[in-house]
Amino acid sequence: MKPKQQNVLIVDDEPVVRRVLRQRLSAEGCHCEEAGSAEEALDRLANDSAELVVLDIKMPGKSGVELLPEIKLRYPDTAVIMATAITDATTAIQCMKDGAYDYLVKPFNLDEVVLSVDRALEKRRLELENRAYQQHLEEMVTGRTSELKRAIEKTKLASLDTIHRLARAAEYKDEGTGAHIKRMSQYSAAIARRMGLGEREVENILYAAPMHDVGKIGIPDRILLKTGSLDEDEWEIMKKHTVIGAEILRGSDAEFIRLAEVIALTHHEKWDGSGYPRGLRGSKIPLAGRIAAIADVFDALTSVRPYKEPLPVEKSLEIIKQSRGSHFDPDGVDAFLAVKDEILSIIDRYKDEQESQLMRMVVGTQYANR
Repeated sequence: MKPKQQNVLIVDDEPVVRRVLRQRLSAEGCHCEEAGSAEEALDRLANDSAELVVLDIKMPGKSGVELLPEIKLRYPDTAVIMATAITDATTAIQCMKDGAYDYLVKPFNLDEVVLSVDRALEKRRLELENRAYQQHLEEMVTGRTSELKRAIEKTKLASLDTIHRLARAAEYKDEGTGAHIKRMSQYSAAIARRMGLGEREVENILYAAPMHDVGKIGIPDRILLKTGSLDEDEWEIMKKHTVIGAEILRGSDAEFIRLAEVIALTHHEKWDGSGYPRGLRGSKIPLAGRIAAIADVFDALTSVRPYKEPLPVEKSLEIIKQSRGSHFDPDGVDAFLAVKDEILSIIDRYKDEQESQLMRMVVGTQYANR
């Protein structure tokens, strides 16, 4: 027997059988209790748990066969060995199915009883150790997964901050603030989510949208910073920022950078085919480009510029609505208008940066937005 004393409950309606088993198992180091019926056995188990039950099959009232599943249901960690004076293969098989460890036939060979008890207790010990180990592993995995998720989130935030800073550097002369790219990317994500895109796709758009105008880094200052209207040749050069941006972003292994390439190239395309650089029409315009177009124009309408005051939000929303089916994807506009409250929340979130931009303009810093 194992060094640690094990609690064994002997359930049999014959006192002699209980006494013989108790004497032998006690000599092997077990602490034994007795019960003469199923009801008494349940009372004993309720008051003092047992590692193992030796259970007689034939008893007055509730039989051992009936008691077995009840014990396994209430005390699943308790091992059970069935005992009977009748050899019945069908009953033995059913007991094993119901969770019994072994099936002993009377009259007992006490050495076999001891061996069966020993093996049942060892099996129980290994099962409990394995369960505890599995639980420990699960807790470790859960802990490590949480740590990994936190690390990933930190990396994502750091990546998004880097993207904002790089995009801001590319547009610095044109926008003069990081608020535009932050708002525009948040608008894009809100529209995408409303349109039913998965969270991974929404996140990719959130990361990709800030780079929509990265190609402006290749536009000469004399055009980018011109305060008056552009002539035809200058406008043709300005429109090339879409192609330049796509070229800068081309060839990346990162999924969101590949999406940024698409957005950079197509965010000035229009639903009716009158946009640039390719004059794409309708659903031939990639969805990400259609979404970014709405977000970009709305932010331009509601933002202060050197040459204009911001339009009221309601007026800007009306312009977007009126451009449904001409400039913008109808489904995209519907999604945008459906998340109006979220859009207003985003505007409020970056209000301070908008006011800072206005202050820089007041003191003479000049920017242009094309």
